[in-house]
Amino acid sequence: MRGEVLTFDEATGLGFILGDDGARYSFTKEDVQPPSVLERSQRVDFIAEKDWRAQQIIAMRPPLITSAMSGGGAGAGVFDLGRVIQRTFAAIKQNAAIFFGAAAILVGLPNVLAAFGQSSMLTGGSEMSGLVLIMIGAVLNLIGLYLLQGMVVKAAVNGFNGKTTTFADAFSVGINKFLPLLGTAIIATLGMMLGFVLLIVPGIMLAVMWSVCSPAIVVEKRGVFASLQRSRELTKGYRWHVFGLLVIYVILSWIIGAAIGGLSLATGGTLTGGTPNLMVSLISEPLVSILSGVVASAGVASLYYELRSAKEGGGSEELASIFD
Repeated sequence: MRGEVLTFDEATGLGFILGDDGARYSFTKEDVQPPSVLERSQRVDFIAEKDWRAQQIIAMRPPLITSAMSGGGAGAGVFDLGRVIQRTFAAIKQNAAIFFGAAAILVGLPNVLAAFGQSSMLTGGSEMSGLVLIMIGAVLNLIGLYLLQGMVVKAAVNGFNGKTTTFADAFSVGINKFLPLLGTAIIATLGMMLGFVLLIVPGIMLAVMWSVCSPAIVVEKRGVFASLQRSRELTKGYRWHVFGLLVIYVILSWIIGAAIGGLSLATGGTLTGGTPNLMVSLISEPLVSILSGVVASAGVASLYYELRSAKEGGGSEELASIFD
């Protein structure tokens, strides 16, 4: 959410923000990051809580940072991993219908087809028909994954700027940006595979460096190679932060997969003669894909927004109006 400071009393540390949604939000000086002296009418970016509190406030132009408030560290707290994670799940909550509806159609249904194919091959059915279903499911999943990525980035960044997005608007962006997103993914994957073959570390470095190329395509309308370069520029100076965030998301993905996979294993096993339970597979495999796809895409959008905020003084006005 964005807005402007109505009042801020430095002595008491209390103030109010008028959000772009027309609502008033209270805040304290501890909510400002980095610790800053905010001025009346100053534009800010913040997270709006249900109790009309503003948190994780960032000034949209470099504020006056006092040594007493910052603890001596100039610019401390400009990039905040906690804020990225908080924005990720706030975006998911705000756009739950769009995110999970799109994910169910675009990646859930293809996984259902693949699960049917696997079941057919494992239970003595036609191997050819099972293989065809698996291949169709894989192709549709690939297409759906990048359509979903475009939709989620569109809706998430709009939400960060206090705007709402319809399913149709998000889907239109997903369609328009599908080929650039797919092309960028292919180039990045080939580069990372080569890096992993060389000594693993180069592959990890490229994964971190190119982590926000998809939002650069969707938000800034850049091409394949320009988006890779843009991502490289945005992550420069913050790559250890980005690496830590990617590790958190990977661990979270593993936890989700392990929890749902454990349920599948526990209820599958011997119920059908030692083969996986079809009904459980039809639920668990699409569910893992849906949750992972939504969290990963929203996380990348949040990371991109935070990097732009950190590198460009809290995000430029261009970011707020890019979808107007």
